[in-house]
Order: sequence, then C-alpha cells, then structure tokens
Amino acid sequence: MASVDELKSLASVKLGFARTSNFLVELPSSFGGNSILSRIATMGGNDLNILCNSVQLPGKQIMTHDRRIGLEFQKVAHGYAVDDVTMTFYALNDYGIKKYMDAWMATIVDEANHTVGYKNDYERDIRIHQLRKPIINKNVDVGPASINIGLGAGTVYSCKLLKAFPTTVNSIELNNELDGLVQVAVQFSYTRWEAINDPQGFIKVGGGFGSLFS
Repeated sequence: MASVDELKSLASVKLGFARTSNFLVELPSSFGGNSILSRIATMGGNDLNILCNSVQLPGKQIMTHDRRIGLEFQKVAHGYAVDDVTMTFYALNDYGIKKYMDAWMATIVDEANHTVGYKNDYERDIRIHQLRKPIINKNVDVGPASINIGLGAGTVYSCKLLKAFPTTVNSIELNNELDGLVQVAVQFSYTRWEAINDPQGFIKVGGGFGSLFS
C-alpha cells in the first residue's frame, strides 16, 4: 500500500487530485430554424452552462453473451450500452434554464398540435469538461491592466454526448424552507459518447479561470 508521502509526491507530479467540483457543461446554443429556443440559448450564453450544479461523466457497458468454445463457456462481446445522463441546474429569477429546457422539449413533442419533431431537428451534442484548478492563481499588474495568471490550470478530460436531447425535466418542489434554492434536474438520452482528445480549452494553461465567466 502506498504511503502518504508517496501519494503526495505523485499528486505533486500530476498537478494534484481531480476534484468533483471542477467541471463545465457546454449546452447547445444553436437550433437552426427554431427561433424561440435559439433566442433563449443565445440570451443565456455561458450563464446556462455555469448554472449546472451536478452532472455525471458517462459510463459504458460492454454487452456480452456466453459462447461455448471447446469445453469452455467464454464471454464474447456483442455490443455496448450507455446510461442516460442527469444534470442539475440552479434556477435564477429569470427562470432561463427552465424556459430553455421547456422550449427544447417542445421541439421534440408539440402537445398542442399532437406532433413529434424530426430527430435531426431536436438532437444536439453536449460537451462535459473535467477541469483542473491552477496551482498558482494570482493577479499581476502590467501597466494599467491587471492580468490573472493561473499556472497549471487546464481542461484535463472532455467528452461529448452525441445526438443528445432531454427526455425528462423533473418537477420542482417549492416549499417554505428558508433560503432554499430552486434546482432543475434534467435527464438526457444520447446515441453514444466519445472522449475529446483535443479539448477546446476553456481554461488554458496560464489563463486562469476568467475565461469561464467572461
């Protein structure tokens, strides 16, 4: 078993431990001809992404069946399966995230006209990024400007949910709890997911965290 000193040394070399709270979700912002949803997404900008409070990095299961080979039964792969991903968002007083999800779901099923949309019209890719906090984070004055330097910051792992769309927006409980925050939980289905080998780098080495919130 590794000693505490060995763990500390390894963590130092690898720029620390990955933290569950360092992540960013990238929701789609373009929906083609759907002007209402596109307008909400454009108005929200990065706000909707920042409001995500929790998400799971997707898993994958290799599906197998038993095959007799000689006198033995062996597991043989025949496909794969993925689980839906649930995201939870904080709601602001404009309820922008709720309106965004309501509008997206309305493109899937139009209850008033009893129609179902074309899959290509409502499915979009969603990106999930695991981030790394900077080891050194400080402001440096350069003439009249102040630049934030985050040494060691970066995107360490990213994946993309392909052809995703919301299937469930959970009900929201309102109560008399003091200072309780409204949260919107949304379940997404998707065809498959893939790791992004070259993330777009929302937080680049030396860039700090400022680009997330600009």
